[in-house]
Amino acid sequence: MLSAIVSTNSRSRSARTIVPTILIAFGILVVAMWTAVGFSVVTARQHALDDAHAEGRNLMIAFREEVATILRGVEAQSNLIAERMRSEGDGFDLHAWAETNVLISPGMAHASIIGPDGNLRSTTFDPPFTSTYFGDRPHFRIHLDGKFPGLFIGQTVLGRLTPGPILPISRRVDAADGTFLGVIDILVTPSALTTLHKFIDLGQHGVMTLSGTDNLIRARFAADSPDGSKGIGVSMAGGDRPTVIKENAEGSFTRPGRIDGISRLFVYGRVGSYPLVVTVGLDLDHELAASHSYAATMIIIAFGATLLLTGLAAYLIREIRSRAAQEVKLQATNIDLTATTERAETANRAKSQFLANMSHELRTPLNAIIGFSEMLTAGIPGRLNPKQQGYVANIREGGGFLLRVINDVLDLAQVDAGKLQLHEEQDIDLARIAAACIALVEEQAIAGGLRLSLEIEDRMPRVIADATRLSEIVLNLLSNAVKFTNPSGSVSLAIRHAENGGVVLEVRDTGPGMTAPEIEVALQPFGQVDGGLARRHNGTGLGLPLARELAELHGGSLNIASEKGRGTTVTVTLPATRVLADTAASVVVGQAA
Repeated sequence: MLSAIVSTNSRSRSARTIVPTILIAFGILVVAMWTAVGFSVVTARQHALDDAHAEGRNLMIAFREEVATILRGVEAQSNLIAERMRSEGDGFDLHAWAETNVLISPGMAHASIIGPDGNLRSTTFDPPFTSTYFGDRPHFRIHLDGKFPGLFIGQTVLGRLTPGPILPISRRVDAADGTFLGVIDILVTPSALTTLHKFIDLGQHGVMTLSGTDNLIRARFAADSPDGSKGIGVSMAGGDRPTVIKENAEGSFTRPGRIDGISRLFVYGRVGSYPLVVTVGLDLDHELAASHSYAATMIIIAFGATLLLTGLAAYLIREIRSRAAQEVKLQATNIDLTATTERAETANRAKSQFLANMSHELRTPLNAIIGFSEMLTAGIPGRLNPKQQGYVANIREGGGFLLRVINDVLDLAQVDAGKLQLHEEQDIDLARIAAACIALVEEQAIAGGLRLSLEIEDRMPRVIADATRLSEIVLNLLSNAVKFTNPSGSVSLAIRHAENGGVVLEVRDTGPGMTAPEIEVALQPFGQVDGGLARRHNGTGLGLPLARELAELHGGSLNIASEKGRGTTVTVTLPATRVLADTAASVVVGQAA
């Protein structure tokens, strides 16, 4: 009685120890999984930002080169006009000269000459035109003192000679003796600055902006402003945009747009030494849409896996506590032999039900784990690096092995419950099944240093059977024989006629053999002849019991003849009702390994 109480207390303490261990392992696994998901999501977002930055920079460079080309052309044209002003003086007719010398493209830009008094003297605009005063314009006044060198690019304004907004580009012209001859004023429409936005897809909210070093917008091209006129004069200063952008400098920043408040990734670059800055803005939501979708997918998968692991942990804890309580109860009532026997039978029935339930409960999440691992391997949520692919391969391989074990448990539970059904075929070739099973264990036999042979009597008939279950019987017997036979031993499979008209499948080995009590143990579900913690061979103890049950489902039998130290012979007999007449095959006798 005292020993029973001590044993009961020991089992109770063991259950209380296992439960915290499961909880700790569960916590570590969940934290590690979410950490990996978080790292993967952050990495995917950074890659999307890097790709967007590279795309924005390429567009910015193309935009900058297009603007620089136009400015170089304007500068060259102004130099030619300046030379004619010096050589012809006030008599130079710019309109007539431009018709003969195609230097300024109509519709893209017009040029005018403003005299020292601020009045318009000549222009490429078609006559008639009235004398217009430009003395109050900044692009004229900047040149009065002669201190501003080169081209001056003013703010985009409404032109006095044009109906829409124009960008004035001016330069001072002096005679050889230094006399102030006037100002050349070249007018460029914002829509003429670039055609890039017409040939690329910036998206619904992408923008291309040209601003001065004063941060004021000269032109802004977008889906809602293809002519570049929307937002002219608005300041782009503030946020992470540098106050001063040096010659040929470039960079990027992220912030809401000044015009519409939409968050964008902006990539900017100074147009050489000109006081202009080009900026390309890409819609952040559009650029990060793929990474957001990937993040949502990974979070859903991780959340599902967390729920699965939580359910599995709760199920295991519940079963451990339930089994512990049941064992305590059984130990407490062990004094009464009759009650103990009755409870043992009840426990056996509960075990079968438990195995069936547990196999169903575990196989469903395992299929999900294998499916998710195959999705990750195929790269559906996103590409994995080699290290992540290795982890996923290990998960899939381990899940597959465990699923095969669970399938055996489920098959045995279905047999016990009388629910396993055979899918019979009318023309099964035993020789083909035998050869296939021999091929499956051949590599294991060679690795173990065993001789493996196949013997088939002449003119063996074909049979009516479930080919899959029949192969499972033969493969289980061969696997056991190969596993337990020592090196230099032999394993053979023989197929012959039975005396009652049926057929016999016989597996012989030269292994360690078994005693009669050990045979009884081996035929019990989960029975292990070498059942110690230090046993040499792994296994679930389901092979022989499942093979016997499957043989009996075919109306046959499984018998074991063994002697300790002399080997074991397992004989499966199929009745004559399973044999098809006049289907005899030729003899096949050979040695596989």
